[in-house]
Amino acid sequence: VLERGKRDRRGPDMPAQDRLRDILFVLRVTAAAALSYLIAAAMGLDYPSWASVSAIIVSQEKLSDTRSAAVQRLAGTLAGVAIAVLTGVAIQAIHLGTVVQMSAGVALTAWLARRWPQLKVAMWTVPIVYLSNAVTPAPFTDGLWRGVEVLVGGTTGAIVHFLIDTLFRKIAPPAGSAVKQPI
Repeated sequence: VLERGKRDRRGPDMPAQDRLRDILFVLRVTAAAALSYLIAAAMGLDYPSWASVSAIIVSQEKLSDTRSAAVQRLAGTLAGVAIAVLTGVAIQAIHLGTVVQMSAGVALTAWLARRWPQLKVAMWTVPIVYLSNAVTPAPFTDGLWRGVEVLVGGTTGAIVHFLIDTLFRKIAPPAGSAVKQPI
């Protein structure tokens, strides 16, 4: 829904600069997802798709937003993995099942996310650690490998954005401005 007096900038009347930004965004996200998958698969990681998901999650419109999303994704993942491992190992030692282990981890990460919202990814990292090996969960090794997959994807996504952004600025600097604006 457009505000009164505003023009829809999409469609045939879309300025060339906006169209180019759209194309570059699609290129960045696609390249980041594909490259992170290939890297994770080449590393022999069990679930290279998690690397692709992380690359997509950190891919934002502006480079500064991508950087911020990557830092938050990586920090939240590390917190979620650490909590999944700690709760899993501790609760497994007293012979309580996977649901109790996962629930304890989710409860702790939910509390963490209430205090530090930028770490909210920790909440879904805990179940991912447990679901990756649902028959016989091994929180320590599963957590380690899921963390590596996310680190590969998030880092690859940020690097791809930076490289495509840098290349674009060399080819087509922002019109009418000596100051380079983030795209």
